[in-house]
Amino acid sequence: MIPESDEYLSFLMGAGAISDGDLTQLGIRVVQGAGSALRGLLIPAASLETYKSLVREKITPGFWNDIVGRQEIFFIFKLADGTVRELAFSEATRLEIANLCSSLNKDSIEKTSDIPRYLAGNPFYRELIGTFHAGSVA
Repeated sequence: MIPESDEYLSFLMGAGAISDGDLTQLGIRVVQGAGSALRGLLIPAASLETYKSLVREKITPGFWNDIVGRQEIFFIFKLADGTVRELAFSEATRLEIANLCSSLNKDSIEKTSDIPRYLAGNPFYRELIGTFHAGSVA
C-alpha cells in the first residue's frame, strides 16, 4: 500500500491502551487488524501530530512506533524506564535509530542498520519502502 502524498502508514503494536475508537476519532483509518493488538493504520497529515502525542502517551514501555510517509519516516521509542525518544529518520539519526531498534527488538545491529530495508521486513510497509530504495522518495 502506498499512501497519498499527504498520508502516512503506521503499524501499531505494543499499544493495548490505544483503542480503535481513539484512532478513528482522530481521523485515522485502521486498514489492517481492526480490534487486534497489531494494526495497520492510514494517517492523514492533519492527524499526524495528534497521533504522535497519543503514541507518546499510551505506547507500552519497551516498544516503538514507526510512521512512514512518502518522503519521511518518524520513530517514537518508549524505553523500559518510560523515557520517550522521538526521531525523524535521516543520515544523522540512522545509527541512533538502528541502535534503539536493535536494543528493543533484540535484532543484530547489522540487521537494523539499513532502516528502510529493516522496515520493509514488515509486509505492511514493503511497497512504500520500495520507493525509498528505488530513489523515488527524497
